[in-house]
Amino acid sequence: MRSEHSPSFKVVAISIAAGIVVLLLLAFWPHHKTLPDENDIITVAFSADGKRLLGGARNGVAYLWNFEDGRLLGHVGESSTRNLSTPFNALALAPQGQFVVYAGDTLSLLTIGSSPSAPSISVPDLAFGAAAVSLDGSRILAVSSAEKLLLWKLGYAAKPIDLGPADAGVYGATAFSPDGARVISAGHTLRMIDADSAKELWRRPRDNYAFLSVAFRPDGKLIATGSQDTTIRLWDAANGNEIAILRGHKAYVDAVAFSPNGGSILSWSQDGQLILWEIAETKVSKRILGVTKGGAAFSPDGRWIASGGPNKVVRLWDAETGTETRKLSGDSLLLTIDR
Repeated sequence: MRSEHSPSFKVVAISIAAGIVVLLLLAFWPHHKTLPDENDIITVAFSADGKRLLGGARNGVAYLWNFEDGRLLGHVGESSTRNLSTPFNALALAPQGQFVVYAGDTLSLLTIGSSPSAPSISVPDLAFGAAAVSLDGSRILAVSSAEKLLLWKLGYAAKPIDLGPADAGVYGATAFSPDGARVISAGHTLRMIDADSAKELWRRPRDNYAFLSVAFRPDGKLIATGSQDTTIRLWDAANGNEIAILRGHKAYVDAVAFSPNGGSILSWSQDGQLILWEIAETKVSKRILGVTKGGAAFSPDGRWIASGGPNKVVRLWDAETGTETRKLSGDSLLLTIDR
């Protein structure tokens, strides 16, 4: 029996169907990531005293500014010629900005500008992902490619202490509690560990989606995680119970940060969306600040919000109004102000 439709009709029908599938994928696929250019700032961090601001570019260069007057204090790092999305997987800044933890093919403690030499540590021959510095500057955390969470006690022992599994390898996240007594490891499993005894306090496994970012609220009682499933989840730090799920992003959530008063959360996803969430007991509200290149950080006084921008620029918002007002440039010694 001959078909009622001509070959040309079938070709057109197939083309239309394929087009619909592509449009649906573009509309609902949550993992879209727009790669920044080599000089774009993709991660940011304030020092705990608020006097320094760190910005890391996709090409691996880390810039450090004096935040009070906008002076560029210097930079470290070089571009990578290998086929990697970025030469570092994570950067962390010491409390007074005295050194930078540079996690990539290895773990390095680097100084910028006129800072004294960084502490010396013994590092196993591994690649490293997430990194963190305790608020008192005495300890360092890093997640190794061997899927281990390692802790260094500066000035006491050069070799790291093994705190157990970190099952997302270099793609996970880690953080110290504000008092330094506990550490959190986030990957396919969320683990809370006693920093002194290395005892696991609780764990919460995930499904097929991994956690990509994690932060403690300043009082140490709440944890926020950003995930591959595009959500932000809030957890009770004491027992690991899930408290709430925040929905609003459409791509992997690569950065989360609490405001100093604990009433707001800042988040950044891989589609560039920077969102400010106001957390209240009865409701949660969100405000989209803009589309940026990467990273999310509150200044320690809560006045400023920082995120990455194009061509060596860090973008700064007024945390109260949500208005972008300043920029710091890796090519300039001056703080520029948008009018």
